[in-house]
Amino acid sequence: MLGDLYLCASALDTPDFRVRCSSASRAGYCGIGLRPGHYERARAVGLTDADLRAILADHGLELVEIGFVAGWWDTGEKAARVHQHEQAMFRLADTLGGRHLVLIGGPLADGITAAAERFAGVCDRAAGHGLRVGLEFLPWTDTSDAATAWRIAEAAGRDNGGLILDTWHLRRGHSTEASLREVPPGRIVAIQVSDGRYQVVDGDIDDTFRRRLLPGHGEFDLPDLLRLVASLGVTAPVGAEVLSDELRALPSAESAQLALEATRAVLPRH
Repeated sequence: MLGDLYLCASALDTPDFRVRCSSASRAGYCGIGLRPGHYERARAVGLTDADLRAILADHGLELVEIGFVAGWWDTGEKAARVHQHEQAMFRLADTLGGRHLVLIGGPLADGITAAAERFAGVCDRAAGHGLRVGLEFLPWTDTSDAATAWRIAEAAGRDNGGLILDTWHLRRGHSTEASLREVPPGRIVAIQVSDGRYQVVDGDIDDTFRRRLLPGHGEFDLPDLLRLVASLGVTAPVGAEVLSDELRALPSAESAQLALEATRAVLPRH
């Protein structure tokens, strides 16, 4: 059975921490995702760490997902800057909790072995803060599908490292059912759910950030996909991540509610 349903960080376009939490709670999510910028803006308007923890608790929410890290594949001075960004993620986890950290896929110019070593490094640093690490493959990068991402995570050999399955990237990319079956179910860190169309309108990047559709409103046949994932024994938390200009134009509470209802409708019944 798939896990708890949470609201991904980028799925709600509000800088107000209280509004983010009240919208998620009223809709019925178990938790939320955050980025360091959300935390920094909350502190900038006068909320203390204790205030933030109290707001989460008062709304019956937990921090599930922290993201995201890009450039983890870099070396030298670039790697040093990425490590600083990581530290902001880890401070957020130390302050508010969190289940997992998201890494996005990138170039493989140095090969799978080098990528695996650098992925392992992130996993080791995250483990000290109680976080799992999920690698999210992106169709427009070298790490474009589940098979490639799993080769990296498997070679890294870290128990807290695995994959993020984003239904948009699964359907718009080149992942196969066979490649999903190769991944041990316990190494699926989270599932991010949205719908869409197969035709590329303005390029994968623009489409993915602006034109996703509510689950069940597109062409991705999400019920079948999610039944397959559940049948493999995956119990990872499920994040609603409908990145849509249309949803962003709505009040936060309405956007969160629509995404939750649509996501629930495509999830396996048992």
